[in-house]
Amino acid sequence: MKIGKKGKEWIKAKFELIKIYTKKGIISCENCNSKLYIAFHHRPSRASQEAIHDFKHTRLLCQECHTYFEYKDEADKKLFAKPRGYDIKFKIDIMAEKKKSKKPDWQQSHKCKHCKRISSMLICPSCGKMTV
Repeated sequence: MKIGKKGKEWIKAKFELIKIYTKKGIISCENCNSKLYIAFHHRPSRASQEAIHDFKHTRLLCQECHTYFEYKDEADKKLFAKPRGYDIKFKIDIMAEKKKSKKPDWQQSHKCKHCKRISSMLICPSCGKMTV
């Protein structure tokens, strides 16, 4: 598989970010403190040409929080405005935010009832079965 220029930049930067986050003691989701399926969240998005791969422009999030903040611009701004690391005082309650949504339950981020992966689709992209 051929990797482009942006992909190569990200691979190189990812290892540096892991070192920085570990050194600062940030090893769990910065919003909910989960240690399951954690990944870097970028602002601006990693898919955009303006993506910056440094400590200031990334947050460490679990899959559920990452899925939520990826598509909620206002919540994403709040996330990047709060202090670094996990602090219960600054937790953004994504479940309460989801309840405000007018979307049907199956269109909101939820766990697939079969494979337990997070999805916002009716058919799970991981196992191919109905999620609800």
